[in-house]
Amino acid sequence: MKKLKIQKLGRPVIPSSKEFKQNSPIYIPLFFADPTKKRQIVWELQLEDGLRDTGNVQRNRVNLPSLPVGKHQLTLIVGQPMLVIGHNIYQCELTISE
Repeated sequence: MKKLKIQKLGRPVIPSSKEFKQNSPIYIPLFFADPTKKRQIVWELQLEDGLRDTGNVQRNRVNLPSLPVGKHQLTLIVGQPMLVIGHNIYQCELTISE
């Protein structure tokens, strides 16, 4: 009888959702199997009201200023030094409460 290979699921790069209080800075660490590997990582934030902002990730973490109350969508695009070579997309719903 063949043994089945069981693949362990590692920690996700970012959580699927995260909650913060209004007027608090947003800090989200990113988790990679090899944190020393070179990557190009950009983020896009879409606020509940439709406004968008973008930026680059530095030091494997996302730092954002405080956000308005509501549900917002954070998208990460992670690629090997150049995004055109290949990339993965991760999303996190940010809930900001009073």
